[in-house]
Amino acid sequence: ERFMRVDFPRILRYPLLLTILLGTAITACGQGTVTFNGQPLWSGTSYSELGMQFQVVIPQGATHDDMVIVPPNWANNIPQDDTPFMGWFRQNNPYNYVSLSLTGGSLFGLTSVQLADPNAPSLSPVSISFIGYLAGGSTVTNTFTTSGNGATTFATYTFNNDFASGLTSVDIVAPRWAMDNLVYAIPEPSTFALIGLGTLVIATRRLRCSPFVRPMEAVFRLRF
Repeated sequence: ERFMRVDFPRILRYPLLLTILLGTAITACGQGTVTFNGQPLWSGTSYSELGMQFQVVIPQGATHDDMVIVPPNWANNIPQDDTPFMGWFRQNNPYNYVSLSLTGGSLFGLTSVQLADPNAPSLSPVSISFIGYLAGGSTVTNTFTTSGNGATTFATYTFNNDFASGLTSVDIVAPRWAMDNLVYAIPEPSTFALIGLGTLVIATRRLRCSPFVRPMEAVFRLRF
């Protein structure tokens, strides 16, 4: 009989440690802000910035309404802002709306957004609903209502915890809206998790046969 002793790396002997390392691999979040500053006076049905894609969806009919990026303080009858912003009116098709998602298809979360009535001064409140689609198949909704009362500027609104992560896409449903500084979050590997996973890879590669007896070695009997 011969004995072959296999020395498994120490890190493989601690399942709890492995679980923690793998489970924390995406605990950190990167953040981005869509400012709409890049293309003033742009209009169309598809807009992308910092990996975030805005798309006009046309469920019925042939006509549609374009999104527009408005230069700062461009006219007196629009919200006053020191930077460009995006505006949208539902005029030509009563069914179309705007949807947003990451261009790479990754999951994301929404943190905050600046909203206004694109008509200024605003004569009445405007309800703007964000309908989020989660990876598990469920939906979440956050509705913000602008103040009206003659408002001429943007206000900042914070999304609830349901929008913090796990979104595949978000529909913006409203008769009209103006938007600026949309803050979103995407999961990314934390430094600690990367170091831990790197150690795991190195340790796995060092798995080898050893002629020495060590504690907790796996011993296989091979008969020849």
